Amino acid sequence: MKQGNWRERLEYFWMYYKIPFIAAVLIVAVIIYFGYAKISEKENAFSAILLDVHTDVPEETLEEEFAGYSGIDTSEYDVTISTSLLFSDSSSGSYAMASLARLYTQIGTEELDVCMMTEEDFEQYAQAGSFLDLRDIFSEEELEQFPKLYTDGEGKVLGVYGDDLPGIRRIDGYSDNETESVGGILYNTRHSETAKQFLEYLLEGEK
Repeated sequence: MKQGNWRERLEYFWMYYKIPFIAAVLIVAVIIYFGYAKISEKENAFSAILLDVHTDVPEETLEEEFAGYSGIDTSEYDVTISTSLLFSDSSSGSYAMASLARLYTQIGTEELDVCMMTEEDFEQYAQAGSFLDLRDIFSEEELEQFPKLYTDGEGKVLGVYGDDLPGIRRIDGYSDNETESVGGILYNTRHSETAKQFLEYLLEGEK
């Protein structure tokens, strides 16, 4: 390589070292990509999942409305409201499994604050201790404002029924008369006050 001109040196380098060179470039690119993603990643301020809800209102619209209602600055914090996941209404078993995996992942990483689902599904998770007693967050007077509360056999108030909440009716969600929906705050939420605000947001419809 020392005896040839720059072109010959380049050809020699490419012939014998192109594979490790390309690998090194790819590794550096991946490091830069994930480093940038981590730096630019916004902190999660609130996350909710409305399972088996049928609405034409985009998730982004709900996220913007609730961020405005709760005073969250979306330039610094993320607000996520998922309405596309399905359990019982899914025609595909694989999609239901994917929705289940998403739910479990968010609960396990303490990213999920509120979840609403059909009463049948909610009861199963309530029995497993997935939801907080709302009396720990709401006063009795505040709870009395909700049309209907979900209470377990021990008297714990674990959720609010969603069908008659103005915020759910406004987006035409859970309109099936044969089933009822219930929403609760996850036991390991890191944003209990914001979760409370979300249930109040559904109660008021919008601010």
